[in-house]
Amino acid sequence: MRKLFWQSFVLLFVCLWADRSLVAQTVSGGIAGNVRDAAGAVLVSAKVVLEPSQRQVATDNHGEFRFPNLAPGTYTLTASYVGFKQFVTTVNVVSNQTQNVAAMLEVASDSDTVIVTAPRLRGDAEAINIERMSAEIVQVAPAGVITSLPNTNIADAIGRLPSVSLERDEGEGKYVQIRGTEPRLSNLTINGVNVPSVEVTVRNVKMDAIPSNGIDRIEVYKTLAADQDADGVGGTVNLVTPTAQDKPTYSLNGTAGYNPLQNGFWRGGFDGTFGKRFGPGKKFGFLLGGNWDRTNRGIDDLEPSQGVGVLPNGTNIAYVNSEDMRSYEYYRTRYGFVTGIDYKVNPNTSVYFKGLYADFHDFGETRVYTPNAGNIVGGSGSQVVFDNTGSWQYRHYIRRPDQQVFSMLVGASHGISKDVLTYDFAASRGHNIGGQVFPSTYFSGPSNVAFTEDLSNPNRPKFSATDGTNGFDATQYTVNESDGGSYHATQLNIQGAASYAHNYNAGGHPSTFSFGVKIRNSYSTQRENDNHLAYTGATPFTLASVVGSYTNPTYYNNSFAINGQAYGPASSYGGILRAVAANAGGFTEDVVGDSVTYAQAFFNADERITAGYLQDVIFIGNLRLEGGLRFDAGSTHFLANTINNATTGPCFKDPTQVCPGVTPTRQDASYFNPLPSAALQWQFQKDSNLRFVYSRGLARPNIGDLVPATVVDPNQTPYPTVSTGNPNLVPTLSDNFDILAEHYFQPLGIVQAGYFFKELHNPIYPVANLINNYNGTGRTYQETLSINGPNAHLQGVELQWQQRFSFLPGMLNGLGVNANYSYATSQVTFPTGFDGDRGDHPALDRTSPNNYNFNLTYDKSRFSGRFAISHNDASIAAYQWNAGTGAANDPILGLKGPTGDNYFYAHTQFDVQGSYRVHKGWQIVASGLNLSNEVFGFYNGSTIYPVQREYYRPTVSFGMRWTLASE
Repeated sequence: MRKLFWQSFVLLFVCLWADRSLVAQTVSGGIAGNVRDAAGAVLVSAKVVLEPSQRQVATDNHGEFRFPNLAPGTYTLTASYVGFKQFVTTVNVVSNQTQNVAAMLEVASDSDTVIVTAPRLRGDAEAINIERMSAEIVQVAPAGVITSLPNTNIADAIGRLPSVSLERDEGEGKYVQIRGTEPRLSNLTINGVNVPSVEVTVRNVKMDAIPSNGIDRIEVYKTLAADQDADGVGGTVNLVTPTAQDKPTYSLNGTAGYNPLQNGFWRGGFDGTFGKRFGPGKKFGFLLGGNWDRTNRGIDDLEPSQGVGVLPNGTNIAYVNSEDMRSYEYYRTRYGFVTGIDYKVNPNTSVYFKGLYADFHDFGETRVYTPNAGNIVGGSGSQVVFDNTGSWQYRHYIRRPDQQVFSMLVGASHGISKDVLTYDFAASRGHNIGGQVFPSTYFSGPSNVAFTEDLSNPNRPKFSATDGTNGFDATQYTVNESDGGSYHATQLNIQGAASYAHNYNAGGHPSTFSFGVKIRNSYSTQRENDNHLAYTGATPFTLASVVGSYTNPTYYNNSFAINGQAYGPASSYGGILRAVAANAGGFTEDVVGDSVTYAQAFFNADERITAGYLQDVIFIGNLRLEGGLRFDAGSTHFLANTINNATTGPCFKDPTQVCPGVTPTRQDASYFNPLPSAALQWQFQKDSNLRFVYSRGLARPNIGDLVPATVVDPNQTPYPTVSTGNPNLVPTLSDNFDILAEHYFQPLGIVQAGYFFKELHNPIYPVANLINNYNGTGRTYQETLSINGPNAHLQGVELQWQQRFSFLPGMLNGLGVNANYSYATSQVTFPTGFDGDRGDHPALDRTSPNNYNFNLTYDKSRFSGRFAISHNDASIAAYQWNAGTGAANDPILGLKGPTGDNYFYAHTQFDVQGSYRVHKGWQIVASGLNLSNEVFGFYNGSTIYPVQREYYRPTVSFGMRWTLASE
């Protein structure tokens, strides 16, 4: 099959090259040009139509267009752009010459001149026009829109687009979820280049590693075509980096902000961009941008451990057997660079280089006080009484993850008569250093404590010591363990691609046939080296001896105060390290456990993705028809370790000791999938379109889910995790159907309504089971394993309304609205034997039924403002209910009880930002982030059974921007 596939590509290339040679012998001319506004700025994706040839194109990122191979004669050229008046001119084409056209478009009315000067409005116009001209269903957010709200990272900005929900963490967006699908089912590319995850073991990219500043635009593709990567069941996010334009760009931006949580935290950042074209004809372009930001943030976090108990009379009750009272202190730093270099060899040929580098230091410290209940001896209503076998624990850990994303692309595009040849080479890399091994120290606190528990407020279950024990007395805590180690994971992608497009006429209708090939190799590695030191000496040091200056005087608004103290004494990790060093003789390493962990975590994975496509596009009047077929072949080779407890061998950490046997395991997997696609676009009125799209895509299993190894991570929340690989997983395939109706308003606006349906084959389900006292640790771990299951389906509707009300009188004509809403519903069928042979059909994990964004905008004269509401419904994070525990409708043991499936909380967030142009390119900016102080967290079964609830409080920022390009 593969041999025939490559032979077909060679034959096609030879035939098209021969046809090109014959065409070259004919006498023809051409038209080339650019489209700009009255200020001289380029208009990206302007629609340029040439009659009577019926040919139409969209302008590129430089505002340029090209009609080659035209018969001599007179043509009418029309350039249109939503928000501007049409430009119409007559062009006389003569043999062997290219006629140049410079189209300058004016705003539709005098009241809309702000579109040219206001960055956000200009961004809205660019987004609408790119969406209008795109062959696929796509939503776009240009730089002016991205920076019009306080988006901390690129995930926050993407989350404001239709049908996009976010998995958040630590006060920011982290993973993108498109159309109710889990993050793995969506793809991230930078300038069309597939990017590895910084976490390496998963496919989905942790997008909080990428700053929001420095990106020229975000493109979220909801549908697939043959010439796109197939990895996009939910959708594909493409980040486009900026390039130099004819008009020089010089910009600087600086911000500072404050968050009042705990003792208050400051944040700040700056960015700048330089871009210019040089030389005769401005053929050479160079752009360089850089950014840096530091976010200091406190987090109040409560993590109850939900369980089921039995009263003395035999009645089942839901109760909390312990809870982590976590106080976070973060100092997160991002920095990055973007560059774009291009050279126009001639009007038909250009070469280019694009690059992005981002580094994220997700640093912080966490202190944790944990009351542990004893045995239940009674209770009524919301009160539970325990015996005197309870206890307190304290833990302090520091985190130093260094997460990096790098992507570079070099390529060329050649216009050859009727044809266009494009080829490029790309490399991208992600790494995670220290990402899941956090130096941690544990202290044993008061024991033999008699607790009562108050569940009257299920979001804040409270333990009280009936015997008067003070859980915040640092003198009662002694060290029992101190851990450290190292973690390093990297993935390097190297890819090459080439495509050839041939323009021809089919029965007098302009058409384009194209084909291409892409080969991507990826190399992934993971290494982990832990040091677990248990204190075995006679005189352990106390928590009181290592207390530092950090305090949290407002923890959970004093809901858990003891003797008037909101939170207990907090240690200094520097003091802990000094105390451990001074008592080094009293600590003993768990050589066997650490050696096993080292062997379990190790893997190398080499993957090759080979893809090719055939595609044809034809214009018939107001119809655009597209059909294509993509071939996707994947092969992976794994090297990992299998732990065999039936054999023994020397320990890695100490060869003089005996450990379970370690056997290197090699595993290979491969697959081949043909992926058809078809699309129809019908312009049934001047500004109205109807689209129908079918495509088949795939989502590859996570690398970490495939590797035949087990990885233990004690730092995950709401539970520490044990992840086990399944090398028998196969990719998920999806048949996707889309219908979209859209209408464009003049002077500036759009309304869209669409329906989508996805049939998923071999979906991958993350299975989670809670294991009490895992390996004798005394802690509850969550074991996770991914499996393929029977088919699942997903469907939904999408609505979008964006309009500027410039027709209103006086001050009201600055108002505008940008709103979107989506509803998604899904259903899964579990495989036989899954979680006690569950027979229910819940939603796919991460399907949030209702998602919406509402933005009220105002742009008038020098002022631009935006108020935004963003909402994501609750969604399943992991399937963990086991049918063997009881009936599904049992209020305690069933699906809605404390051992039910794990859910993300719903999230509704308010943000605001305003800017005022002081003088020419100078602006002052003020913003408010998370004004609703929205909670992040998880619950089991029902919202009354929380397992994590984090609060961040609002952040207020002020800044200054200067942009020469806007003068």
